[in-house]
Amino acid sequence: MNIGIVGAGKIVKEALPVLEQVSDVVFQSIVTTGRNPQNVNELQKQFNIKEVYENYTQFLEDEDLEVVYIAVPNHLHYYYAQQAIEHGKHVICEKPFTLTKVELETLKELAEAKQVIITEAITNLYLGNYDVLKHTLQEIGDIKLAQFNYSQYSSRYDNFKQDIIQPAFNPEMGGGALMDINVYNVHLAVGLFGKPKGVAYFANVEKNIDTSGILQLDYDNLKVVCIGAKDSSSDNHSYIQGDQATIHIEGPTNELQSFEVNHIGGGTQLYQLNQFEHRMHEEFVKIIKMIQDKDDVLAKRQLEHSIAVVEVLESALDSANITIGPSKS
Repeated sequence: MNIGIVGAGKIVKEALPVLEQVSDVVFQSIVTTGRNPQNVNELQKQFNIKEVYENYTQFLEDEDLEVVYIAVPNHLHYYYAQQAIEHGKHVICEKPFTLTKVELETLKELAEAKQVIITEAITNLYLGNYDVLKHTLQEIGDIKLAQFNYSQYSSRYDNFKQDIIQPAFNPEMGGGALMDINVYNVHLAVGLFGKPKGVAYFANVEKNIDTSGILQLDYDNLKVVCIGAKDSSSDNHSYIQGDQATIHIEGPTNELQSFEVNHIGGGTQLYQLNQFEHRMHEEFVKIIKMIQDKDDVLAKRQLEHSIAVVEVLESALDSANITIGPSKS
């Protein structure tokens, strides 16, 4: 499939070597705002990208372009996805898909009208360990508690403290710990347990943005805590506690490196079933196959999941009185 890249930042530089290994992927083009042409030209040479554009409309008018991969700051996701769909392109968008539920539902309606597939690039949902983890929940009895922790000190936080505000900490650009890092925990919780009945976010707020926080999700008899931090770090362990066994997840929740089931009566089983070394590889393999096969059933299921997640994120920010996105004044 002929893929066009929107963006040239850190995530693109990590994704391109992975996408390069996926069968049937051809780098058709990359579009830039022109702010760093040398960066884009280096990517073009390194990954044999056919075309470089500085105009997004011209980029989308390329008839050979089939799929648009969007990896720009969060507040731009909706606009770039909407324009791509209007031009009849399939869309793979980095997390969070959009900043609001209304935006994502609008994209869904437009994609249905244009008969294209749109999906969120969220690594943990496509990992082999995720499928097995979800099935293994049946073995631990009545689930009582879950705690997911993904905390990673950000080098951008040092700049933030010096009033150098980059997108990851910029409220107008949809930044913050919840949207940037805790979002992986939310995807995991909603994927495993469904949409919660109650949401409350307790955040450390600096300069009008959350730098870390604890998100509480209420599922009646199950209570879930999602911890995400960019202002501090952790060795990142997560737990799901049932009345018959406990699941211990090793590492950050965007990788699901491995997990073990510890039975209360004794006995431990370790699972390591991810197919590839890099966390993005399995994600891109399965998404490209979904688009190639025109698997509308899977695409719809994944999109409904993303809509449920963005609804949780909106409720969380509202509960903490945090406003993100472009100023409406």
